[in-house]
Amino acid sequence: MSNVTLHYLYDPFCGWCYGASPLITAAGQIDQIDIQVHGIGMLSGEKSKIVSPEWRDFVRPHEERITAYSHQVFAEAYVKGILESQDVLLDSSPPIGAMLTAEKLDGRGLEMLKRLQRAYYIEGRPIATPQTIAEVAEEQGYDTQKFMSAFEELSQTVLGEHLEQSRTLMERLSARGVPAFFLEVDGEYELFHFGHYLGKPADRFKGDILKRLLD
Repeated sequence: MSNVTLHYLYDPFCGWCYGASPLITAAGQIDQIDIQVHGIGMLSGEKSKIVSPEWRDFVRPHEERITAYSHQVFAEAYVKGILESQDVLLDSSPPIGAMLTAEKLDGRGLEMLKRLQRAYYIEGRPIATPQTIAEVAEEQGYDTQKFMSAFEELSQTVLGEHLEQSRTLMERLSARGVPAFFLEVDGEYELFHFGHYLGKPADRFKGDILKRLLD
């Protein structure tokens, strides 16, 4: 059988990536493929920022469109707890690090990513803080001390390389932004345009992948 991997390029603070959650969930139901997630660090390092009125005014129109197309909800707790605050840190590195930690510990990186998205966009929690990451890890059934120890080590060693490799892959595949999906079959990459699935049932994405596997 062919070696098949679905590469998912994302950022935890990308609203459209949150809107794409149903697609990646549907793809996860396909036994024949491996899913690899690549955090690009949209707001990492010098690009990190604190939530401000300007940020709120920038994201709200996009979030309305995302809800209209994907039916993913941006809850009131998110509006009140995040967008109406002016002390919430937006730094992509910690939640990406949490995803990598979960993947290293027991292969649940994608599950951790989706849980962090819910914590942010539904529950209005600041997912770039160690406290929230520790709380979410505990909610996911991890031993908090073990998880945070691995998280801190990984953040100092592996995270920077992961971000660099993700950006290199994004550039090599000429992805124009995130979310981006590439199906790799025996070393050959095929782009699955996210825009083609906006407003469509998530099973269409799953069906198109299965069709490609049967070609």
